[in-house]
Amino acid sequence: MNAHAKHEGLPGEELGMPIDPGLDPAHEAEILVLTPRAPEPNDGIEMDADIAEYWELWSEQIGHALVPVLEKLEKSLPGFASAMICTADGFNLCTLGVEEEQVTRLSAMTSSLHSIADVMSTSVHEGDELLDVLSLSNGSSSTVLMAIRHLIIGQVLLWVTAENDTLGALLMRARVAARDVSSILRDR
Repeated sequence: MNAHAKHEGLPGEELGMPIDPGLDPAHEAEILVLTPRAPEPNDGIEMDADIAEYWELWSEQIGHALVPVLEKLEKSLPGFASAMICTADGFNLCTLGVEEEQVTRLSAMTSSLHSIADVMSTSVHEGDELLDVLSLSNGSSSTVLMAIRHLIIGQVLLWVTAENDTLGALLMRARVAARDVSSILRDR
């Protein structure tokens, strides 16, 4: 594939030669040619191949886009303690209420916890349905872990913890947040 550009000196005059899609020595900038791939069948948990290829670039932008979802969740739960959205394989996208040095550890454990619960659920229950929601309670603290699938990045996990809120209220607010995540990252 060749890329063409306008000549700087004369407005509207096309350069006659193609630009090499490698390194441009005059400007020391790399031209990256992206070719769209045909969409592949998706089971709802696999990441789009183009996004996976440029994950570092995409993950930061996606994380910034999802922060308002967690902020809305924080405002809706009086006992809000923390929330996180991470990939199914344990990479943090955005977090609220967790100390920075704990984020990587928590996102990895969230992924592991969901994977173990999913395997346990499918081995006990009939069918191949994937686990949607996992809840944990410890004293007055409740945590909901929810899988959100069929997104442009495959599947993400939403982790929400609250103190002194009912599990029902926490589940309801987590479902609203999951819908918000879906509307931002829906696989079109």
